[in-house]
Amino acid sequence: MIKRLLIIPARSGSKRIKNKNIKNFLGRPIIEYPLSEAIKSNLFNKIHISTDNYKILDKLKKFKLKKDFLRPKSLSLDSSTLADVIKYVVNKLDQNYDEIWCILPCSPLIKKDDLIKIANMFKKTRANHLMTVSSYPCPIEWAYTKKKGYLIELNKKKINIPSQNFKEKFYDTGNVYVYKKNFFSKKKINKIGFNLPNDKGIDIDTINDWKFAEKIYLLNKNK
Repeated sequence: MIKRLLIIPARSGSKRIKNKNIKNFLGRPIIEYPLSEAIKSNLFNKIHISTDNYKILDKLKKFKLKKDFLRPKSLSLDSSTLADVIKYVVNKLDQNYDEIWCILPCSPLIKKDDLIKIANMFKKTRANHLMTVSSYPCPIEWAYTKKKGYLIELNKKKINIPSQNFKEKFYDTGNVYVYKKNFFSKKKINKIGFNLPNDKGIDIDTINDWKFAEKIYLLNKNK
């Protein structure tokens, strides 16, 4: 039996969207969506909300999660890394988990079936790390930058090559991360990606991202 710890990192003090992790998404705090799906999946032996503010935990009272401990302010800065937060929680809980999962709170489009598929995929691999990814909608070789308002090709030699000549490339969606228990003590990282369709792999950073995610959620719900 695989013993899994789930960490949902939800610090206060978001800059671009105020109180982003508990802001109402179609009538409910956004963090409730991935949390409820995680509970429904029955995958996790322990769920820990890593936050620096009890107000966030109070928003989740109905889930009856144990209030373990607050995250220190030194790990609640804009510069704090997810890896440091995970290592702190694992060391603090001091329990031997086979897998450490991290689901970001602004992941309202992730469903329990996705989590179960991820668990099955990770169980069958020798990789020690998994992340959710989506494919770029067009070749990254076609990318431009701007200089004094004018578009500049990043790679002039490849800008006119047909898309079918390029291999598919992926980006980190910022939704789900899974680690084997020895990941953070290993020097070699064997990483795999779980493919999410582009309409699920939305990293919500701006209010436009937020509105788009709400529209996608409603479309999926009405299918």
